[in-house]
Amino acid sequence: MKDQQSYFEKADFQSNLPKQFLVMFFSIVLVLLEVGLAQWPFFFGASPFLSLIFMYFILIYHDELMPIITVFIMGLVADLLMSDILGGRATAMMLLSYAMRIGILRLQQSEFMDLWLGFAVSCAAVTLFQLIVFSLINLALPSLTSLLFQVGVTLILFPIGFVIMFSVQRLLQTLQVTR
Repeated sequence: MKDQQSYFEKADFQSNLPKQFLVMFFSIVLVLLEVGLAQWPFFFGASPFLSLIFMYFILIYHDELMPIITVFIMGLVADLLMSDILGGRATAMMLLSYAMRIGILRLQQSEFMDLWLGFAVSCAAVTLFQLIVFSLINLALPSLTSLLFQVGVTLILFPIGFVIMFSVQRLLQTLQVTR
């Protein structure tokens, strides 16, 4: 009996690991939603970067919940399911994650318009990185209209997704305080 009690005394109930797995699961679900949206005729195979919107929000407000392995797995699953160059999106998202972690304090103190502008630059950087990698490997340029459409739809959906995630965050904080 004493051994079982000492075992549970050593348990760490304040670990971030379950929350990190939940964030990883939700990010993979968003990638699957992106793949589903790419099948709609409206998007012509160029679905919005929903996972990038989620990653941007989580890295600003909950940096500890999205380790670099989550970003890598999210990008790799997207590469595999969308028939992209293996590791292209994963590498671009990992580089973006490192860049965001450097300037995290500035992003946390920014107004929404600055966040939107920063996201626009980030989205353009990820797309440009993928374009350069594709061009170097295949020695050809893909259709730029579909890439511009994808970035445009993502930028239009950014405020909606950001407000939804911010509202869910506030709701969860309220529930945690009243518990």
